Amino acid sequence: MNRIAVIAAALALAGTAAAEDATYAFRDQPRTGSHIRRNVAFGQVPFDKRYADLSETQKEVLRGAYERMSADDEPPFPVNGLSPMFRALARLEKRDVRPGPVKASVSVDAAGKPLTVRILVAPSEYLGDVVARLLLLEQYKPARCGGQPCGQDFLLAATLTDE
Repeated sequence: MNRIAVIAAALALAGTAAAEDATYAFRDQPRTGSHIRRNVAFGQVPFDKRYADLSETQKEVLRGAYERMSADDEPPFPVNGLSPMFRALARLEKRDVRPGPVKASVSVDAAGKPLTVRILVAPSEYLGDVVARLLLLEQYKPARCGGQPCGQDFLLAATLTDE
């Protein structure tokens, strides 16, 4: 699969969400002395669900970022969903987190192990480095091509916020 086309499709998907697409928020735990949970990030799929728990519409949003992915093919996805990574980002000092888009491509092998990460967009070099390290620590559900596990890139697209 042409990686540039895949990345371009992911960027187009992230930048032009259709009106019917839902936006999901990841919220951290309230800080000491507060009951208010602040938003950490927004994305097009729920942060707290594994791939198997996503609705068909949500799976279609993920598949839409890939070129020529049929309905029976599946992209790789973090085994425990996106929330562990964003929970780690929420624990960073507020001064280290800058709002803005985060887009990354993780090369995942047929066994679900991450091989390399390319940060495409990040609010700062520091956050890009943190996101890359977190993505390399994840275990992934491997992609399925024609019903068989295969290597493929996992495309992360979210927007960090300081709300």
